[in-house]
Amino acid sequence: MADSLASGPVHFDACTAKSIDKGYRSSEIVALRARLRTALALGRGETVVDAGCGTGLLCAEMADEVGSSGRVIGVDTSPHMLALAKSRCAAHPEIELHHGDIHVLPMDDAAADALACMQVLLFVTDVAPALLEFHRVLAPTCRLVIVETDWRSAVLNTSDKDLTHRLFEFWDTVAASPNLPARLGPLLRDAGFDVTAIEAVPIINTAFTPDGFSHDYVKGLARQAVAAGALSDTEASHWIADLEQKERDGGYFFCVNRFVFTAVKT
Repeated sequence: MADSLASGPVHFDACTAKSIDKGYRSSEIVALRARLRTALALGRGETVVDAGCGTGLLCAEMADEVGSSGRVIGVDTSPHMLALAKSRCAAHPEIELHHGDIHVLPMDDAAADALACMQVLLFVTDVAPALLEFHRVLAPTCRLVIVETDWRSAVLNTSDKDLTHRLFEFWDTVAASPNLPARLGPLLRDAGFDVTAIEAVPIINTAFTPDGFSHDYVKGLARQAVAAGALSDTEASHWIADLEQKERDGGYFFCVNRFVFTAVKT
């Protein structure tokens, strides 16, 4: 769920996992998970899969909806994410958490009533096999909801446009599919799904403060770029200082579009 990896060049350490968990408790992402759950329309006693469950926020919320007679199966590749998820979900015996890849889910064929995948597929180089695996575990006519971001639509008010361009170019090397929403509909149809709805959900921040989603995202992006050698420490500090000045001047602006795809297995 929390920008977790199925495959790709990024690996989350304990510090990064905690930072992502904080970001996904921001009001914007809490509201986005609520939209996902509305689209999923879970019922009591149902079995639902969270493919890329991250720190377990969505698992815990879905457990309340399926109740004690239901099952929530979370899968993630990151041990640090799963450690946080296990702590969060300890009071929910209906939640099963597995260390594994979304391409090989620990489920029998047609065993799930619903499947959620939030901010995971952008890190997957070849999305089609993952969608086929989702199709395998879902029962006929059952529901799939995917949330993904078109990072190439990101808008950020900065003074140094060249430096900002370099940072977003670096993000393209981290996210295997940074503009996946543009291609996801045909991929879903090819995997045997009927796409019933696509909803755009913009995330807009006009303040560079710790309670906003973009605060930790852009700072984390700068740290990753420095660690990878794509930016110097001086350049990263300059970039962040400019955003902090924009906040003080009332000129900070960040926007990116996330998309909620709802589909059923045909």
